[in-house]
Amino acid sequence: MELKQHIKGVLIAIFSATVILFAISFFVGSQIVVHRDIVVNADKSAVFNYVKQPKNFSNWMEGTDGIVVKGTNNGNGIQYIGFDEKLHTFKYLVSETASGVEISYQRNNELTAIFKLQVKQKSDGSVLFYEKIWNVSNNPLTKIFSLSMDEDIEMGMKKELMNIKFLIEEDHTIK
Repeated sequence: MELKQHIKGVLIAIFSATVILFAISFFVGSQIVVHRDIVVNADKSAVFNYVKQPKNFSNWMEGTDGIVVKGTNNGNGIQYIGFDEKLHTFKYLVSETASGVEISYQRNNELTAIFKLQVKQKSDGSVLFYEKIWNVSNNPLTKIFSLSMDEDIEMGMKKELMNIKFLIEEDHTIK
């Protein structure tokens, strides 16, 4: 009788854990949204002209070291074959009136993330606003594990913004 009770207890525990996992994942969104901004000591047009050009992407984006990037056929983005042997494509949508860029990141033709950059003039410099929206799988386990990803994404964004700031402020030909 003890073995039956033990098995019954284990099954109840597994069922309870599954129900709790699905209940928690119901309240966790399918996207991770992170915002950052930085002041760049350059004119708004110089900052905007830099970030809107796909050819500059691999200069400031973290994790592109050693990757051969080439332009898309229509010229509105870049793509490369990653270390995972998958095609990574970044399509640019530029809004001159809003001084903004929206970059759609697709991995194997599946939308993975959207990066938004917008530049606003602030006295002698510019403020560069940066937002990343990562799509998360609907898998309950993936959703639970993604809860801590926003801190990692924010650290990467901070490095990317510092790269842009450094590249623009140090390259006097951009100003």
